[in-house]
Amino acid sequence: MKKKEFKKIIYSTKQARIGRSKNSIIVLEEINEDIYKWTSSNFVKVYTKNNYVMRLTGLGNELDNIDFDPSHPANTKNFEQIIGEELTSFYTFNDPSLHRLPVKTLFSFVGNEVVLVSDREYDTKVYKEKSQGNLISWNFTNYFWVDENNEIIKSIQSFTPKNPQIYLKKTP
Repeated sequence: MKKKEFKKIIYSTKQARIGRSKNSIIVLEEINEDIYKWTSSNFVKVYTKNNYVMRLTGLGNELDNIDFDPSHPANTKNFEQIIGEELTSFYTFNDPSLHRLPVKTLFSFVGNEVVLVSDREYDTKVYKEKSQGNLISWNFTNYFWVDENNEIIKSIQSFTPKNPQIYLKKTP
């Protein structure tokens, strides 16, 4: 979508893609405390906390909730302080139901990268979150491009063992 077309949208948006689908726009539907609810044109709902996906509905095998480790960047917006520290968050899924699966992850710094959003460049630090093993052998790696304000500008995140990753990017 071109910058001129984005300006026509009066609501906050994000660029999103699940797996190999085409990029689409999700629109901010609601803010409830620190949880942002985004909606796609086909009614997939993406819930984020500090731009980290913590719930996703509208697909089979849904992520119902993540109870983040207190030190997790979704809670603190600080990636630097947890480098090399193993965190445990609890994932709850629907269809099939699985409640409070403990998932250990480890964050590491990957490098610096410039991210282009429309015609603006963001200097970012890239972080990797890698699963460290869990009861269902679900292995994943998430990536986050974080600007100087500790905001996630772009991300690639796994949200269930059976769905492809979601790609999110800030829009102008």
